[in-house]
Amino acid sequence: MRASAAGIVIFDFDGVLLRGDAFGLFLRRSVFVGARLPLAVALLVLLAPIASVPALRPWAARWVSRIGLCGRDADELRAELERFGADLGAEPGRIIGPGLRRVRAHLAAGDRVIVVTACEHTLARAVLDAVGLAGVELVASHIRGPKLIVHNHGATKMAQLAAQGVMPPWRVAYSDSLSDLPVLRAAEQPVLVNANARQATRARRLLGARLATVTWTGGHVPRAHRPGHPHPAAGDAHR
Repeated sequence: MRASAAGIVIFDFDGVLLRGDAFGLFLRRSVFVGARLPLAVALLVLLAPIASVPALRPWAARWVSRIGLCGRDADELRAELERFGADLGAEPGRIIGPGLRRVRAHLAAGDRVIVVTACEHTLARAVLDAVGLAGVELVASHIRGPKLIVHNHGATKMAQLAAQGVMPPWRVAYSDSLSDLPVLRAAEQPVLVNANARQATRARRLLGARLATVTWTGGHVPRAHRPGHPHPAAGDAHR
């Protein structure tokens, strides 16, 4: 059954709710360490020319992931991703406070919020659970052991949403990346997060006057790290 467009709100994850690339952080901090560090350096050198081409970055990322995870037990890897995600969600400044508050505002208004991301599912789910968004739907990439089964990037996000019965248009879509143009185009209100002038100009040319841009600079302090005094509200500037 087609869900009502009035209440569907799509959020990207990396760069919108979390600073940085969650899976990239996992690879750097947990996979390419110790004896594997020289392998990481070699991969970066070999793949740097390819990764400099935007259209080829997903391909390069897929091979870095597969090589890095080669030989790992699937169950142990899943548990490691869960632990890393929980720790990442509790890391001071890692969660983008204005983005998290915007999710909560949409939920409070009765909207159906779906996080749609290229991040690996187990990792993204652990982060969302850690920041109190256990009830939020998630459409993400999937791995089976070291192999990437679904890379939820670009137009694949639309196919993955459709597979779950979520059809455009939706009311609002938030993303920091022009790779999400298919998702943004399908929104009545596309919102580009923390865009530079060049990104904003290109997005406005493609999406028209309905595009909104926001600058989310404030961090989120996890409860375990909050001081006794109230934390000042973070900025949410529109332009």
